[in-house]
Amino acid sequence: MSDEKILYKLDVIAKLLFMQTKNDLENLESKLIKTDKQKKLYHSLDGQRNMEQLHMLTGISVKTMEPILPEWEKRGLILSFGKGKSKRYLNIEHLEI
Repeated sequence: MSDEKILYKLDVIAKLLFMQTKNDLENLESKLIKTDKQKKLYHSLDGQRNMEQLHMLTGISVKTMEPILPEWEKRGLILSFGKGKSKRYLNIEHLEI
C-alpha cells in the first residue's frame, strides 16, 4: 500500500473519531474553561508556542498556567509535546481535520 493511501485512511479515521467525540469535547470545554482569559489560552494552543510565549499572548502568568494545562491534558482536552521549557500544547481542535 502506498504512503498516500495510508495517509488518506488515517485522515478518514481521524475525522470519524473527531466526529464521534465532538459533543464530549464541547461538554468538557464548558466544564474546564471558566474565564475569557482561559478561553483565549485554549484557542491559542496551536502546538507551536511554549508557556512563556502563551503568557505573552494571553496575559496569563506561567505560574497560573502550570496547574491548568496539565489538568486539561489529563482530562483529554489538549495534547502536549516535548518537555521542560520547550513543552508545547495543542488544542485538539487545531488538529488538521
